[in-house]
Amino acid sequence: MILSLRFVSNMTQSEIGEELNISQMHVSRLLSRTLTKLRKGLTLEE
Repeated sequence: MILSLRFVSNMTQSEIGEELNISQMHVSRLLSRTLTKLRKGLTLEE
């Protein structure tokens, strides 16, 4: 959901935080962790 809000809806981290009632810092951490997992998953498939 966070990836969709960030990259499809083009929302800022602050806007996402307001929408989900969480802090911008937490949004940043969630995005970072999620993107890291995606990158690792993509590199394992190669």
